[in-house]
Amino acid sequence: MRILLATIFCSTLVSGCVTPVDADRGLPPFYIERSEQLAGGIVRESEHFWPFFSHSKTPDSEEIRVLYPFFRDRIEERVRETWFIPLYHRMAYTHTDGSEDIDGFLLPFFLWGFDDEEGNYFAFAPLGGTIKGILGKDRIDFVLFPLWARLRDRDQVSTYWLFPFVEIEEGPLRQGLRVFPFYSRSRGFTSDGKLRDESTYILWPFWHQTRTQLDTDNPTISRWLWPFYGKIESKSRIARTILYPLWTEVHDSRSETSSWSLLPWTIGKRKGEWTRLEFYPIWGRHERPGLSSGFFLWPIWQWEDQQAAGRRREVRRLFPIWRSITDEDPERGKRSNYLLWPLARWETDASGRKTGSAPAILPFDDQDGISWSHSRAWQILRWRQEQDYWGLELLWGLLTAESGTEQGGFSILGGLLSRQRDARQADSRWRLLYISL
Repeated sequence: MRILLATIFCSTLVSGCVTPVDADRGLPPFYIERSEQLAGGIVRESEHFWPFFSHSKTPDSEEIRVLYPFFRDRIEERVRETWFIPLYHRMAYTHTDGSEDIDGFLLPFFLWGFDDEEGNYFAFAPLGGTIKGILGKDRIDFVLFPLWARLRDRDQVSTYWLFPFVEIEEGPLRQGLRVFPFYSRSRGFTSDGKLRDESTYILWPFWHQTRTQLDTDNPTISRWLWPFYGKIESKSRIARTILYPLWTEVHDSRSETSSWSLLPWTIGKRKGEWTRLEFYPIWGRHERPGLSSGFFLWPIWQWEDQQAAGRRREVRRLFPIWRSITDEDPERGKRSNYLLWPLARWETDASGRKTGSAPAILPFDDQDGISWSHSRAWQILRWRQEQDYWGLELLWGLLTAESGTEQGGFSILGGLLSRQRDARQADSRWRLLYISL
């Protein structure tokens, strides 16, 4: 009987606890039902049993999280990704003809895959095996890694002994030999066989020479005798360094810019005007087309302004406690975001609606990651404010209050004691012990 009464009581709370801040329902932070509108008008419905489990669904995706970020299983129209950090990962892609491309690993030993086009593969690290279609390569074969490995990308083949010390590159686009750090020579070619670039080093990093863009009318030549002297030169740009990184200078005739750096200070000119003065860590500013930035007592105070295509974005930082971002867009309106770490964060959307929470445990934005799964646990206070309305939630719904032209009131523990005002009916309703009076 007691279990039945407890179940009825909890069910009443779950169905009745609605926050005036957003559309969340439930018993935060332990159980929450949430409805969100994402970009493009997509609606995401989710249920959260904090901190253990959450499930979300949109018209074209579904996701399950268990003790996030350790386990996640996400299903989209053609892709399914499952991970269990740090041991297991599986990615499955369904082609238009219904065939599947599957790649997975179970660390630290097993990697496998199934694909009708690329073929199946299996590897048992570090003894040997084959990997296909990952790490940017069509195929990777290895035996007693790092003793021997062969990487293939279309017609390009790179063979390693004692990876990464000895390498031979073969193929129509690149050929070379490397015995790190004693000697290396590599040459790259265009699709029609012309020399595109070449590089050589002896006793890396002491002597290094590179020639790039050899198939154009503006090749670039780089020579380094590290750390004493280095030079990079083309028809339109020249850069020099002495005792790198102590002294560097760069001159570009196309953009009409020059800069000189004596670590850690830099000065620069653009079209005859001084546009870059950076005297770290005291003071600095840098003006570029569409972008201005600066600092005072870096990294304590930093600012940045961007302008492009009618859009303006302003960023201000007082490290590590304050950050503000204001974004004005002709199509999306004016929006702002503020962080007073670790006390609070709040934002204003284009309609003027303000929402916020306190404290702000994370010093960065992570809307779909850890914050989405766990932030309700540390949001002791949440609020929302509009032109003719404000709503407040304290201690995960222990106390809620709202006030507006059409309605207002307060609630303790979802109705243990509450008052609800309805301006349209010109009356107020009280509840005591969840019973309407």
